[in-house]
Amino acid sequence: MSDTTIADQVQVRDGDGDQVRVRDRDEIRGLLTAYVFGLDRRDFARVAAAFTEDAEVRNVFDAYLPEGEAFSGVTVGGSVVAEGARQLFAGLDATQHLLGAQEVEFTDAGAHASTQIVAHHHRGGEYYHSGGIYEDDLVRTPDGWRISRRTLRITWTTGSPDVFLAA
Repeated sequence: MSDTTIADQVQVRDGDGDQVRVRDRDEIRGLLTAYVFGLDRRDFARVAAAFTEDAEVRNVFDAYLPEGEAFSGVTVGGSVVAEGARQLFAGLDATQHLLGAQEVEFTDAGAHASTQIVAHHHRGGEYYHSGGIYEDDLVRTPDGWRISRRTLRITWTTGSPDVFLAA
């Protein structure tokens, strides 16, 4: 990522006259895209690099989803997140994580991004698909933007969670 500071960021005006940090938004989108490509390509160093080393990642399933207990929880640290993904995906044949609509808002502490996610997980002829939203708090580091806090809120699933549980 880039070594630029906030003062170096490109500034433009949108139709409402609000300041828009074009380069920051592009870097944040690039970071989130690199994360999902890291998952799908099993590049777990790339996954870890998306987070700060003290990042808190929380998985939350809507209450009506019975598998929520098995997959809900909190993980702390980019390296720990990556290792958890490595273990979870070890028995899968293929995954594809698709990012959808996204909002990025800048805060005093950095930025907050809300990003729709659809995730496909396959093992043999079995599958488990899920959809939801990444709610990310991001901070600018010397290495660029990094996720400092993430909540993955799963709102729907289809298929069998046994794709993971039996792997």
